[in-house]
Amino acid sequence: MSKKHKEAVQKQFAKTVEVFSKTLARDTAEIMAEKVDFAKPKAGELTLDVACGPGELVLGLAARVGFARGVDLTQAMLLQAREFQRERNILNAGFDRGEAEQLPYPDHAFDLVSCQCSIHHMPKPELALREMVRVMKPEGRMMVIDCLSPESDPKFELQNRIESLRDPSHASTLRLTTFLSIFDALGLEILRQSLKRRERSFNTWMLRAGLEPDHRRRVEARKLLEESIPGDRAGFSAKAQGEDILITHNEGLFLLALKPAS
Repeated sequence: MSKKHKEAVQKQFAKTVEVFSKTLARDTAEIMAEKVDFAKPKAGELTLDVACGPGELVLGLAARVGFARGVDLTQAMLLQAREFQRERNILNAGFDRGEAEQLPYPDHAFDLVSCQCSIHHMPKPELALREMVRVMKPEGRMMVIDCLSPESDPKFELQNRIESLRDPSHASTLRLTTFLSIFDALGLEILRQSLKRRERSFNTWMLRAGLEPDHRRRVEARKLLEESIPGDRAGFSAKAQGEDILITHNEGLFLLALKPAS
């Protein structure tokens, strides 16, 4: 990841840590529990969540495993994660500062390595996923969760343009076929796969990124989204709802393991 992009990620998430983590958190407690269950955590395991943000997945896993660790680039997010940890009196968790493309851990250290809703911030996601494979035990598992973009080129481009207007640290929402290609190239096979449709308020989505109603980028993103509604040209299944717009993110959940040696 370039220095410029690292700075963009840190700036974006440092300024939105409060709204991102507390007032307008992305996932409900039920959705987070669903993600923890999807990983099939086991007692005694050592887990790592890459780009962990405020640590909700780490702390959710901690109740089910031996020790849960999280790593993130943004110091403000790590401080929030440790605050949540203290509030909940969770002792078997820890948080480190580090970069997804250069994880500060030895080879084959973790039973489960995860990354949720962060791959789209990485300009070269295959590098981060390769690092996740490196620190995963040979018999371990990897969980990847992220939004999926449309396969159609025009929809892919417009959706990612709107995402980038909302959040300058956005790199690219990947297609399902791109994820599958990367998994295959890294020698991973899918143990479990689930596709979810997460409906969201456009207004709330913008506020979570720190954009007030009169912000230039928010105004431009809304205009593009409104124009995309006929024919669903951005792949958001957008529909007007009073002063708001409902959008849908298609989310992929993947539980992976290394393919058996031939």
